[in-house]
Amino acid sequence: MLVDELKALVTQVQKMKCETGQLELKSANKGCPKLYDTLSSFSNQTGGGIILLGINEVDDYQVCGVYDPADLQKKISEQCLQMESTIRPLCTAAEIDGKIVVGAEIQEVDISQRPCFYKGTGRGQGSI
Repeated sequence: MLVDELKALVTQVQKMKCETGQLELKSANKGCPKLYDTLSSFSNQTGGGIILLGINEVDDYQVCGVYDPADLQKKISEQCLQMESTIRPLCTAAEIDGKIVVGAEIQEVDISQRPCFYKGTGRGQGSI
């Protein structure tokens, strides 16, 4: 996604004040959250989804920023490598109101590779 598309998505989320089936919000201002369930869910559904990090749902969907955009993207990629089939996220960072938000696009995996699941819990427990 382009930077302008990421900024437009943040604006849309702030107006709608909700997540959708293809959009998950995480604050990530104090570290990288565990994303395995979301990665599994998005990679197993048609169209995939977007994880938007740096938005605080509790604080009326305000931009809270992420703790470190470079490290966050690295840790997202590391979590994706723990999935079976491996997921390759497409991350975009943008500055909004002096704070950085990150969007991670998660593509659906081919139907022949489903279910995609977290290796740490196995096929039965790690897929949604």
